[in-house]
Amino acid sequence: MTKTFWSYIVGMLMNLDTLPLDRIHQMLKMFAFQGPTIECSLQELKVFLDRKVREHQLIYSNGYYKLPK
Repeated sequence: MTKTFWSYIVGMLMNLDTLPLDRIHQMLKMFAFQGPTIECSLQELKVFLDRKVREHQLIYSNGYYKLPK
């Protein structure tokens, strides 16, 4: 995952507040993964987002990710 993907995720969460993993993945597939070689599995995305939670850049609660206030 790159800074570009992180920027997309931050933008989504700024606009929509909270999102579950599968919805973040669907939206990234529509907007960020446009090339045939650029792809990220649901599991890879979960690992990436969980790392952001450990780094206190995201909050995970009840199956939803959101940005800290």
